[in-house]
Amino acid sequence: MNDRTKLIAIALGLWLALEIVAFAFVLRSVGLLMAILLGLGATALGLSDVKRLMSVWRDRGRVRAEGAMLDGALQAFASFLLILPGFASDVAGLALKSPSVRAAVMNRIRNRGKSPTKPEGPQTIDLDPREWKHLTPSGRPKRKRKKPDGASPAAR
Repeated sequence: MNDRTKLIAIALGLWLALEIVAFAFVLRSVGLLMAILLGLGATALGLSDVKRLMSVWRDRGRVRAEGAMLDGALQAFASFLLILPGFASDVAGLALKSPSVRAAVMNRIRNRGKSPTKPEGPQTIDLDPREWKHLTPSGRPKRKRKKPDGASPAAR
């Protein structure tokens, strides 16, 4: 068994344990009958969404906007997660149904393997003490304090 296979086995084992804990939590919160109904409802939601996605893909199969294929794949994966039995997968599927979560996941997938871009130009700017000012929290420059003898600091 190589390292990748072990990692997949551990991840699946942890996911199964998470599903059991989530089911126990829902079971304790709402009771057996309601937990079963919630599970069946999530499965029905996933199946109806797959049906909707298939009709959309059939109607717009020739149009390929940038990111549309990845967005559709994430929607299909979200539907698959809803179809799977278990409340943890339902939460993940419902999260992927949100456009903002899908956009964040798509950005992460697109930027995978790319090195982060660094801004061009100098990263440090040296300023002479006369070229900057201390600011108050409101954004105004701090006033110079007068000396107790009444002479201004600029007069010296």
